Amino acid sequence: MQRRPHLSRARRPYGRTKGAKRIVAVDVTGLPIGALVVPASTHENRASELMLEHLTGQGATGRLELVLVDRGVTAAAARTLGGLYDVEVRRVGWDDKQPVFRPIQHVWRVEVAHGRLGRSRRLAKSFENTTASATGRLQVACIATMLRHISRTRRGRPMLANAA
Repeated sequence: MQRRPHLSRARRPYGRTKGAKRIVAVDVTGLPIGALVVPASTHENRASELMLEHLTGQGATGRLELVLVDRGVTAAAARTLGGLYDVEVRRVGWDDKQPVFRPIQHVWRVEVAHGRLGRSRRLAKSFENTTASATGRLQVACIATMLRHISRTRRGRPMLANAA
């Protein structure tokens, strides 16, 4: 029986931590406007900065007025990002720790978007070896979600239901 050669940390596709984070930016209706995959070891502050850079590259930041981020992003980083990209960056979440689930009004739309994207068969498991290929697959799933939404509205069906 042959043994597989051990991959050094430098050759692993996602950095020190195995796995990856999917970052999705959605509009007020819950439809994706941007998607990235970063190594799981990436801090939330840097992940938010990468997403805003990505949206700037797409030309979407000119239409943004408010960006909601979760409590993983520090208050100082939120202020810095708001100043860099000329948008209001607001941290949302519950300050008190209660053992009861309470949805946050607008953030729930992001969870619904992740749920819709999770239905994509290719995203059900992580088959990709690099963050670039995983990002490509995530973006294809976002495009498919948008196309399904457009085809429903053109056929006279109601638009996506508002979440929470």
